[in-house]
Amino acid sequence: MDSRTERLSDAELHAFFDRLFSEGFAGADVRAEVAPNGWEQSPLVACFHPSVERVFEERVQFHQNIAALRMAGSRPGDPAQVETEAPPAPTLEDVLREYQPEPVQADAELTELVGLCLWDVFSDSHEVITADGRVADIGSFRGAGAFLDERLTGERGGWREGDYLRFYLGTIWINARADLAPVYAMIFRRMRALGADWVYQFPELGLVNFGGLRPDSESLARYSPNEALAAEHKAQKREAEVARLRADLEEMNTRAREDAMDRLPPATVRAYRQVFGRDPKGWPPA
Repeated sequence: MDSRTERLSDAELHAFFDRLFSEGFAGADVRAEVAPNGWEQSPLVACFHPSVERVFEERVQFHQNIAALRMAGSRPGDPAQVETEAPPAPTLEDVLREYQPEPVQADAELTELVGLCLWDVFSDSHEVITADGRVADIGSFRGAGAFLDERLTGERGGWREGDYLRFYLGTIWINARADLAPVYAMIFRRMRALGADWVYQFPELGLVNFGGLRPDSESLARYSPNEALAAEHKAQKREAEVARLRADLEEMNTRAREDAMDRLPPATVRAYRQVFGRDPKGWPPA
């Protein structure tokens, strides 16, 4: 986001959300839009009450992701040892033994889902533009989670320990359990009614390099020509490695953008199309 872009003040942000959700995240108006037949009958209830088969699929995927990370971090010649040391893959029988159905809590679950979907829309590098052209910036990844939490708790005096985790990363852990487009569409309808718009940002891998930090005065006082030459050589080697890594990341991002065009658009983009009748700025990814 351009640091020069004008943003809503904190008070204006809360006023904006007051208008978006005058009856709260799980008000009767929200329920009528996203679960007209009742929360218990909605496909969205699977977000919090997944089937045994869904839980099994998620555990297998998690196991495979961890195995891939272990393999990637192993030294040449170690893959066999890493595979031997890896925990066994989960089985459906394991899941069935541990599976415990939980009672549905309609208001709490709908509130949670709307909050998570709001994080997906207002955070994750996307931008919400208000009718007067300003950005409704509710904070960084963690800051956005804290803002949404304080909307529900009413405590606006600062972060409480861990409160940002409630909505942090949005629906990343549950978005494969149900089609969330109806929730996003509900949010976009309310935004459009207020004259607001949305700018999509394709997720990309980036690199932060702290190698250019200046030495402190104590380090300068201990200056040694030989050490300086060695440090310069090390810095040049590091810069070359960073350049290679940046090139690799750019190639990965390019492939990800190309792959995205071969798949169904994200639920946020599909919902935006439904409400605004066009693609959001930023989609398709260039």
